[in-house]
Amino acid sequence: MSQEQKLWFIIDIGSAPIYDEPTFRSSWITEAIYGESCKILDIEKNWIQIKCEDGYTGWINSFYGFQTMKRNNPKYIVAYPNDNGLFSCKYPFGSMVQEEISGTIPINETLGLDNVLNIAHYLLGTPYRWGGRSSLGFDCSGLVQSVLKICGLNIPRDAQDQKFFFKNEKINLFDARPGDLHFFGEKDKVTHVGFSTQGAGLLHSQGFVKKESIDHSIEGHNKNLLDIYLSTHSIKCKFEQ
Repeated sequence: MSQEQKLWFIIDIGSAPIYDEPTFRSSWITEAIYGESCKILDIEKNWIQIKCEDGYTGWINSFYGFQTMKRNNPKYIVAYPNDNGLFSCKYPFGSMVQEEISGTIPINETLGLDNVLNIAHYLLGTPYRWGGRSSLGFDCSGLVQSVLKICGLNIPRDAQDQKFFFKNEKINLFDARPGDLHFFGEKDKVTHVGFSTQGAGLLHSQGFVKKESIDHSIEGHNKNLLDIYLSTHSIKCKFEQ
């Protein structure tokens, strides 16, 4: 079978960085997670241009997975910590595997909107990582996208696109329910996103995954984010129409 005939690149490492160009010197733009099926778009020596399952495109080095004619067909996804109370490096949060292991649920099981914040709480303390989408490290929009995916909701990768995706579901800040989304930025350019824990409460990845508040009446609130607050959007209004 020739290299050109293979249609899919399957990730077989915990998380694999994806770059803007076919070189490690270019920008790291996102990552693919264990078990993900990425469509092959082009090949340049040891680099493969791929389209991820969420539609994101970029370049990945060939040693992060293998090429095949068939899309991967995983049966389970890692949603919870393992028996030791941790997410492993080999199979981090969001990994898709063939066999049931500690912390997995059936991949077709829908946890639903009411579990969004419950799942996010398991990730508290996870370090921030630009382009990150797993328990090895999250950026802000990667955390939001990955948690919602576990709950059965597929949304875009980047915060700017996420805000546009929820544009018709804008609500008042203090009406936010657990799992709704707070967006931040300047002049409608979105630079940050996080989950509401209720009203102005915030669970987000900034330095690490943590809980804060953007309510100015609460001592210790995150003033820097409050100063660039843009809007709040309901996930239930979007997905329960």
